[in-house]
Amino acid sequence: MNEKLCRCENEKNRRDVIVGKKVARVYEKGFTLMETMVAIVVLSIGLFATASLQITAVDANSSANRYTDAITIAQGRIEELMSLAYNQFFTDSELIGDEQMAAGHEPFTDKNGNGAWDIDEPYTDSNGNGIWDAAHTDPNPPSGYTISWSVLDNRPVNNAKHIRVYVTLNNNKKTEMLACVKSRE
Repeated sequence: MNEKLCRCENEKNRRDVIVGKKVARVYEKGFTLMETMVAIVVLSIGLFATASLQITAVDANSSANRYTDAITIAQGRIEELMSLAYNQFFTDSELIGDEQMAAGHEPFTDKNGNGAWDIDEPYTDSNGNGIWDAAHTDPNPPSGYTISWSVLDNRPVNNAKHIRVYVTLNNNKKTEMLACVKSRE
């Protein structure tokens, strides 16, 4: 078997392969099927990760938008309540007429003794709507929200009314709360 391989140094990307008794010249240009498949798999993983990240970003943006809306609604309600004269709006006990229910329409456990419901305190959900209902509730809130507020007299000091506004997002029952104090003029 006297086979001879001839390589020309000036021809790049060429290799000689012996096939039987003949020398076949194979030029290595392009990619093999395996290299192409590996590249497609790596690219697919990257695209799926990017798509997942995009979905998470859109969800976070939507959640932030709802949170901003809830805070804006609460600020608006606080501005309305603060614009009233000191004696013009009712405290919870005047509205309900029952000292046991004075801090809100639905009873709650006042763990920190401040007389007002805090978001992390347990409550009795009397009407089964999944949120704590304060003594004052907006009958026509913006779509997707529940607005309620609580007014406590002589809190945190005498001649002051402690106002808390609760805005609940109806889709996930998450409640945002803003508070302020109105003093006697």
